[in-house]
Amino acid sequence: MAKADTTGRSNVEGCMNIDFMRSLVKQYSELGQWTSALFWADAAAAAAGGGHEAASGDDVWLLASAMLAKGELHRAAHAVSSRGLHRRHLLCLGVSMRAYLQAREPATAIKLMEECDPILLEPRSTDQTHNRALAGVFVWQARALAALERRDAAAEALASALRADCACYEALDLLLDQHALTPHQERELIESLPISSQLSAAEGALLRAAYRERLNRYSPSPVQQPPPDTECPITVEAEAVGSRMLEAAQSTARRLAAACRWNDALKALDAVDPWCCVDVRAACLVELKKSSQLFALSHELVDTYPNAWTSWYAVGCYYYLIGKSELARRYLSKAKSLEPSAGCVWLAYGHSFAADNEHDQAMAAYFKASQLMAGCHLPPLYVGVECSLLNNFVMCERFFTRAAALHNNAKVVEEAEGVECAKWGRVLSLVRDPHVAHEAGAAAFADGDLLAARSLWLHALDAATHHDTQEVGVRWAGTLDALGHVSRALGRAGEALRWHRRALALRPARPATLAALGLCLALLGREREAADVLHAALAKDPDDVVALALLDSIVDRLDAALTDEEIPQFPFPTINLSIPAIAAPATPGADATNNSDMSMSFD
Repeated sequence: MAKADTTGRSNVEGCMNIDFMRSLVKQYSELGQWTSALFWADAAAAAAGGGHEAASGDDVWLLASAMLAKGELHRAAHAVSSRGLHRRHLLCLGVSMRAYLQAREPATAIKLMEECDPILLEPRSTDQTHNRALAGVFVWQARALAALERRDAAAEALASALRADCACYEALDLLLDQHALTPHQERELIESLPISSQLSAAEGALLRAAYRERLNRYSPSPVQQPPPDTECPITVEAEAVGSRMLEAAQSTARRLAAACRWNDALKALDAVDPWCCVDVRAACLVELKKSSQLFALSHELVDTYPNAWTSWYAVGCYYYLIGKSELARRYLSKAKSLEPSAGCVWLAYGHSFAADNEHDQAMAAYFKASQLMAGCHLPPLYVGVECSLLNNFVMCERFFTRAAALHNNAKVVEEAEGVECAKWGRVLSLVRDPHVAHEAGAAAFADGDLLAARSLWLHALDAATHHDTQEVGVRWAGTLDALGHVSRALGRAGEALRWHRRALALRPARPATLAALGLCLALLGREREAADVLHAALAKDPDDVVALALLDSIVDRLDAALTDEEIPQFPFPTINLSIPAIAAPATPGADATNNSDMSMSFD
């Protein structure tokens, strides 16, 4: 109050101090007291020039921002549009577009931008403040276009935002989360940004490192970055600051999840906070089958953030995990109604149909995800899996080729489609992702191309191997078993035996692996060892039909091979059946084998 009195007395002739009013608006906004901020913003706009028409754009922007923060959306937009400031003031245009977006009127937001002076929408090389406001307008334009299903235009708007202000991390986050660009296009965009001209050397190095981490979100494992240049203290400091940021931990968690290291990904997220990267956290809990933890997380999110799509996405993932697909689809539908551009929701939606063997509905959901995530390799991968299950191997190979190319460099897709090569050869020449290679191998095996299946599975195993430790994760035991099956089908029983033993080392006592191991031993003529292994398989799963049939066949062969000399003879003990002359009371030493003991009663 002392400061207010002093400031008031310092004004000439007792005039209103508009600068002080504006400072009050900013202070109350920082404190979250929006009613006070709205009052003083209204006072500043009224005092500036003595009328509404003469109020400056900055004052109206403060007034509309306070209204928007209070939830008075249409009042905020009217405060700007009624004065025509959306045509000549970027900040006012941005706040009015935000108001219409929150009111779920994206078409009106786009219309406001179309009425703006075109010169105002051009970046200025000497005015970075203008460029930052322009980037904000482009971000809101992209959100409105995405809500109107104009995704290519939304991606271009986000790219324009990054070119205008390379420090606009929100534009990059939206661009990567929506997978609007292919990996090749993403890298070209980042390399073309004028980071050096817009930021200093230290902030530029920090931003480049952060963008590089986000671009590598689907790397098979956390890539060891080259050590910083110790001769440049700016680079060293930027690397140190970037490693301590929360965003660095989230990027690491994404890459660990992509490498199927879900426990490590959860630990990285827990080091940040319990609510960051809900989509990644929910996916990790589903893969680890931790239903109780996912139940607690989803209910906590719904109670805390009921209007966030990630909350209902977590609930849908929980019901998918416990096998209730109908309930999973109900909550996933709520999630995609809150965020129609969330491609991961459509992927989970397709998984729920696939779990019920409803392949047509699953493919429709995956195609929708492919439209939303045009630059992501996951939707075509899952479409290829469904085509394989429907025995449509021609379309299956095309979608796997698309998935493999997107994971590498989407620029080679068109080039690869024009190349005449053997079936499954294009996938093998492009694939780098172990998941794509494994599923393509399974499709090739079902198609009868055993050599291609073996090559693809070997490629998947090589891509999934940690090159530092030369170890394979438990998830890839299925690939080892698949290599055993295809080797046995190719007549290489000894090689198949080695693959199954490696798989058994990752998943001990798995009945299906033990049954396959027994079959390989039987083919190698080691029936007795095969019988022992099959007995172990049936001890774990008595209803294993394959193990039962195989064991019966092996036992029959072993019995047929026995000679009379090899059949064991067990002599029967001598039994005294004589009747004593005088019945005597039973004594502890009496013969237990008595005719009276063998009588049966049918009463």
